[in-house]
Amino acid sequence: MKTTFFWAAICISTAVTAQISGTGFEEPEIFNNPYTDTGDPAVAHDLINNTNEPLVDYNASSDELGFNARYVPYDNPGDGLTDGDTVGVTDAPPNNGNPFPEGLNGYEISDVDGNFILEFDPLVVSSPTISIDYFISETGYEGDGTSNASGSDRLRIYVKNLDDTLEYDLLNTTGSDINDLGIEGTWNTASVQLTDSPDSNIQVIIEARNNSAAEAFFFDNLIIEGVLGLPDDPKAHFLVYPNPTSGFVTIQSTLAANIEVQVFTVLGEKIIETALVDSILDVSTLQTGAYVLKIIQGSGISTKKLIVQ
Repeated sequence: MKTTFFWAAICISTAVTAQISGTGFEEPEIFNNPYTDTGDPAVAHDLINNTNEPLVDYNASSDELGFNARYVPYDNPGDGLTDGDTVGVTDAPPNNGNPFPEGLNGYEISDVDGNFILEFDPLVVSSPTISIDYFISETGYEGDGTSNASGSDRLRIYVKNLDDTLEYDLLNTTGSDINDLGIEGTWNTASVQLTDSPDSNIQVIIEARNNSAAEAFFFDNLIIEGVLGLPDDPKAHFLVYPNPTSGFVTIQSTLAANIEVQVFTVLGEKIIETALVDSILDVSTLQTGAYVLKIIQGSGISTKKLIVQ
């Protein structure tokens, strides 16, 4: 059984949205050995991928968002991940009765003996909706997560707006015993929506603290959606074709005013900004992948997903 939680940060929008980015952890290579951290468990540090061990980091591709892991010790440091633990991308689901919801792979965090922080690549998106599937293994969790110590288990999934540093929780067990929340032993979906937030630079972050192999957290199917087609001028309507494309895109409008076009990577980097000439946009120099196309005409603005083959 899969339970869905939707926590709206502000209010629910009726605008049409489309997926901008995300990951199902399907592209990273799978290694079924334990992960052994080579860093000092008494010092906070970045985690790196080790040869023939599960990948904890991944560089973004055209289809999947990248991510990076780091470790922060307890106030009184333990072994951390130096003793070999099950963390990173995996094709081993929680159990046979609970396969990964999307595809064959997911991400696991267990027996950290400290704090495991997984940060996904930032990206720029307007009025985003973010959702992720998570599974918390059913076992005896300890404490309420308010102390940075062994025996104070916690899981927090949140979105950080890097422009104003505000944070929006999808899930935060801090202050509660995980066993009391009724979220163990089944796949759940947590979601949050940030409306009235144009061109927001956001980052999805997972913070996990646990201290045994039985205390396992699994994640899958991170989806980031953005609002499409929200022109201030209700008469503005844009037609974009062909899409997918391999060279040129035609952009037509119902209005006669000049059109400005911007193209962003899924990480929010602006790579094209130009005035449209003869309704044609040249994208022949772009690498294969997904991009965000922003069309501006007078007071009308439309954002669309552009696929380059």
